[in-house]
Amino acid sequence: MKALFRILIVCAAIAFIGFMFFNTARENEPLEGPNANSNVIPKTELKQPEEGAMTRPQSGMSTLIGQGAQVVLEQYGEPARKEPSSFGYQWWVYKTSVSSFFMVGVQNNVVTQVYIAGDHLDASPFKIGQKRDEIYRKTIIDYEVAANVGENIFVFSMSEEDMQTRLLVKFDGLYAQLYIDGETGKLQGVRFTDSETLVLHRPYEMIYQGELVIPAPPSSFLQQDINLASAAQLDDLINVTRVQHDLAPLEMDDALDEVARLHSEDMKVQNFLSHESPTNGDLKKRLEAYETDYYEANENLATAYFDAVEAMHGWLNSPEHRKIILNDKYSLVGSGVFLNYYTQIFIEPTEKNNVGSEIEEIEEIEEPQDISDADSDQNIQ
Repeated sequence: MKALFRILIVCAAIAFIGFMFFNTARENEPLEGPNANSNVIPKTELKQPEEGAMTRPQSGMSTLIGQGAQVVLEQYGEPARKEPSSFGYQWWVYKTSVSSFFMVGVQNNVVTQVYIAGDHLDASPFKIGQKRDEIYRKTIIDYEVAANVGENIFVFSMSEEDMQTRLLVKFDGLYAQLYIDGETGKLQGVRFTDSETLVLHRPYEMIYQGELVIPAPPSSFLQQDINLASAAQLDDLINVTRVQHDLAPLEMDDALDEVARLHSEDMKVQNFLSHESPTNGDLKKRLEAYETDYYEANENLATAYFDAVEAMHGWLNSPEHRKIILNDKYSLVGSGVFLNYYTQIFIEPTEKNNVGSEIEEIEEIEEPQDISDADSDQNIQ
């Protein structure tokens, strides 16, 4: 009898351990972007920094800035998607493959910016995958960069972290934001932009003299489309990032998209930034509500980034969020955005009634290696 009692105790302990560790939803700290604390300070007398502007590139995709949208169509054809933004321009998304992924900002039929992440594209004078040290040797870089919009003067100040992972470079009539992987020191993406779009974004601390450039607020119906567009861009960017680091792309999941979207909206409406909702509970409860089965789940949260590109690069340069992005266990992803609240959920799926299967602890991510041309041509899912 005593032996039977001991067996029952052991079985109960095993069941408790299984409940605690199988079907786990892990959590990390939400990420607040630089726009959370960036100041915008007016000045009556403002002296522009005396940094020299680099010569504007004569070749490469930066030459699209200022040209008509028809030029883009003639060179690259119709985009996969045309999506609205919070700043009045439209994003044209080109996603034939990771090696040729880019987005073009178009406003009033004129190209205002280009974001490049594909390593087969011409980002002159830069190159995707280029080392930060080489960029510093060949580029004029200063802590403060000035931009003019009409008679108005705007001066952006970079932090120490910006100088390592989010450089701003000035050319003649053109600006480049360089998104650098803080761990590998390699250029992950570059955004070429005109001065007015840069000021609209306010990506750094800013002082100004004159009239502040402010985007017109979108209608509630347009904002819904903007939210969906930002989520779709997060889905694209996560696979660009993973394939750049020699990992398989993830499959998009509609149910995860919905769980992520609702959590982003919940955070904004109820004014909190956490994995646990006051009304809907933690990630595990939110996934259970949608009857989502998994071995392991995790999510990245962020706020105060002005768009999906900034949010993705912010996550990549945060060690805890980076581990999730580059975890090869996950095969499904869902993204949701509400205004400037971003949620991305990752799961390692399982079939129903397989709760007892073992899962391993998350392994440390090894330093990413360069990918071969064959790997870089994987399609974005």
